[in-house]
Amino acid sequence: MRVAILDDEPAELRRVEQTLRQMAEPGEQPWLLHSFERAEDLLRQLRRETFDLLILDWQLPDLSGLSLLRWTREHMDAPPAAIMLTSRDAESDIVQALNAGADDYVSKPFRPNELKARVAAVLRRHGQQRASAAEVLNFNDLVFDDAEQTVTRAGIPIAMTEREYRLARCLFTNLGRPLSREYLYGRFWSHEEMVSSRPLDTHIYRLRNKLGLTADRGWQLLTIYGYGYRLESVGSVNE
Repeated sequence: MRVAILDDEPAELRRVEQTLRQMAEPGEQPWLLHSFERAEDLLRQLRRETFDLLILDWQLPDLSGLSLLRWTREHMDAPPAAIMLTSRDAESDIVQALNAGADDYVSKPFRPNELKARVAAVLRRHGQQRASAAEVLNFNDLVFDDAEQTVTRAGIPIAMTEREYRLARCLFTNLGRPLSREYLYGRFWSHEEMVSSRPLDTHIYRLRNKLGLTADRGWQLLTIYGYGYRLESVGSVNE
């Protein structure tokens, strides 16, 4: 999980980081937390990076968190989930932020357990929270079974490694969303394995072949040069 936290108070950034570090499930990789004290710095990163969640303060010295939120909703094809975390707690402020596209609104000083619960609820709504072990997902003729970590087509299993399964599931549950290379490496490779760009490219090549990610089957896995990949649905499949 990649989270961007925006607040011009370093102590508040550390407190949010400490709270979110407790959210990773046992066996999961730690969440990747990126903290920003200036909205313009986060805006530059949003133009080149992928995040699952934004936690935004409202009042900042350069650009308000609300203005940044509006930018993501107006300029990004698939904007990340966003929670406003601010000392502004008037009803009119809350309504304004929610109307601008915020998924939730938390007032400062925040209570850690409440923030964790609200983050989890927002991520569930956006399909980013880890699914239950028994979940089965259908995408055209492909069926993902989380309990067995298998993919089948017309009942026939497709041989995949655990990492291939997790990477494929991520692509399918983020249909239409550009995913940066750094985001994918951060989720599915340890730091020690990130020695070159080849492991990701190799896995993408295998998934294209194994899952038949071609237009005649209803899929297009696009390479976004200098950024990463995006999986798109290109119409219904007539079997």
